[in-house]
Amino acid sequence: MSAPLPTRAGGAAVELEPPPDLVRLAGAARDAGHEVMLFERSAPGAVSVVGIGRRYELVSVPGGVALEDAGGRRLDHESGPRLQAAGRLWRRLVARVGDRRGSPSGPVALGGFAFDLDREPGEPWLGFPALLLRVPALTVSLVGRRAFAAGDLALLHQPATATADGAVRLAIEPSPAEAEWKELVARASRRLRRGAARKVVLAREVVVHADRPILAGAVARRLQLAYPTCYRYLITGGDGSALVGASPELLVRRSGPAVTCQPMAGSVGRGGDEAADAALAGRLRASAKDAAEHRLTVAHVAAALGGLGGRVSAASPEVLPLPNIQHLATTVEATFDPPGPDLLQVAAALHPTPAVGGAPSEAARPLIRELEGMERGWYAGAVGWIDARGDGELAVAIRCGLLWEDGARLYAGAGIMPDSDPEAELEETRLKLRALLDALGPA
Repeated sequence: MSAPLPTRAGGAAVELEPPPDLVRLAGAARDAGHEVMLFERSAPGAVSVVGIGRRYELVSVPGGVALEDAGGRRLDHESGPRLQAAGRLWRRLVARVGDRRGSPSGPVALGGFAFDLDREPGEPWLGFPALLLRVPALTVSLVGRRAFAAGDLALLHQPATATADGAVRLAIEPSPAEAEWKELVARASRRLRRGAARKVVLAREVVVHADRPILAGAVARRLQLAYPTCYRYLITGGDGSALVGASPELLVRRSGPAVTCQPMAGSVGRGGDEAADAALAGRLRASAKDAAEHRLTVAHVAAALGGLGGRVSAASPEVLPLPNIQHLATTVEATFDPPGPDLLQVAAALHPTPAVGGAPSEAARPLIRELEGMERGWYAGAVGWIDARGDGELAVAIRCGLLWEDGARLYAGAGIMPDSDPEAELEETRLKLRALLDALGPA
């Protein structure tokens, strides 16, 4: 997939040699008080993008989405479901900016959206609207060994920032308590056995207090080192908070007529060596519960892509190992006749998948609201980028934490089935929480 090549006023994107360290750039810009959005992955052919400041924003408003300029002045508006409304606004902005600049490449936007797009998030997510896609004042795109910058190049020159903040002592408080969460899982399983839904995903949060400020750039650096193949992100909120994470799950990648998804459902831990890993992976493959859970998600993704007119193919499930956990994953691909749906149109058909919500969605979501008792915000939503061609990537916003001065809220969920074991589901969330707990730098 090629890197997005936005233009800047007065000329084409500028190639940067040598390519900058995007995590350092993002951390320095945040420390300097700028709005920052970072989306990166350390894999061959992967696209990484960082945006600093703002030029335009597509932001959720009552009944739809608005296009605003850097000063917050409304320029355009679309009513209706928010991903579809954002897509229509994005296409109009691309035409408007491309025409004015005389270039076909146009702008790139970074951002994401909440799990529940129908309402604005409450506490502690007040800095994050239900949907936000931002055309930054400066965009730096990196693919392979080449980097390109567009916009206000002065923002490249940020003062040095710390990317490690030493050992931090953490006070960790599960919310709800683990015993209470297991009771919720048992209740959910009973409801599923009575036919309330086929699957529901229940998440829980851990509230962390540190003995010193937690630097978002330092957390992003630790995630980069520990999870190089994951989709890592750092997005600053309007209230000074920051969303940081390392997601293994691709919601959708769009490159012209080709669309790729990699849904995940079903998990097991890692062993102490290759033999133990293989044994655990074999147990995951043989698990009837995990296989049923996984099939629900893959079927949803394939049906959504087919419903858009795509020619769909799905690979066999594989076990994807991460440093602390293994997942069942299936690559689902679709090819469309040109021009095909853009990234946001595909996302609207996919979200939420059963991997983060349950199945069927219209039955699972009321159960989530009833049993979970927390504000998900952007957890289990999506983060990523889109370019002027409608190409881009969105990762599922999991393995994440919402940071503020000296605290954080970390999120993890598990897919609950009629035969789920509450202790096993709790252990799965513990494994998932380790990614962010370790990245916070505990003593």
